[in-house]
Amino acid sequence: MVDQLERLFQVLVRRVRDVRPENLSRPFEVADILRTFVPYRATRADVGVEAAEDYEVLVLRLLSGERGFVFADDAMQEDLRRELDTGNPDLRALHAYGTAQVTLAQHAMRQVLEAASATVVPAASAEAPPRTAAQEGDHRGVGAFGHEAPSRAPGVSEMAAALDALQRQMPPTLAELGEAVRTVADGRAHAPYQPRGTHIPDPTADAAVRTPRPGCRFCGQMLPEGREVTFCPHCGQNLKVRRCPGCSAEMDPAWKFCVSCGRATVATS
Repeated sequence: MVDQLERLFQVLVRRVRDVRPENLSRPFEVADILRTFVPYRATRADVGVEAAEDYEVLVLRLLSGERGFVFADDAMQEDLRRELDTGNPDLRALHAYGTAQVTLAQHAMRQVLEAASATVVPAASAEAPPRTAAQEGDHRGVGAFGHEAPSRAPGVSEMAAALDALQRQMPPTLAELGEAVRTVADGRAHAPYQPRGTHIPDPTADAAVRTPRPGCRFCGQMLPEGREVTFCPHCGQNLKVRRCPGCSAEMDPAWKFCVSCGRATVATS
């Protein structure tokens, strides 16, 4: 069952598609989520939240990386997760990261768009007048120009049956065919050819599900498999550089505070 967090992500993807489609694959600011794409007043009915505080907690969960719906700076996501773990998060943290960059997870975004396109129903045509029996016969047998009307597209079961029949009619391998020719030439009895197991894949079989490698936290694109990646091949960002969660300035791994904006990067007592 779809919950509020998933509904918020679905609404966000559809609004980005309608308002700024280039941001489906490019980073945008946290402030764009709150002010442009899914503001509280325009979104609460679609998501099913009654209070602004509940809406902001949902946005905190989304930005923290819960379920991998969005990619963002690691330090920011860790900070938001710590706030959520307290049970009573400080919602001011959401606005403190207004200029931070986030990117939609590409695989999750495509699933939302594919589901949305699958539910589009074409507009109903005007009701046609009743047809006579003769007209029905003409419609079933012959088209408007005297040609035979095209048949409906074959279903999955019909395709599977046709494929099975084709497999049974496939010729033997060259080696078995040569052996059969020699047997006939020598007048010896030869056992009938037994078809080997088919190598043609079954189109109705489900493909194995493979978990993809996590994408780039800056642009969301998938990273190469089976090797260590330092720079994203799509956006060129250094994936091993630490950045300030407030202003996104580059930071030394040992720093506890940003030299540009002074924001703490770790929880302080």
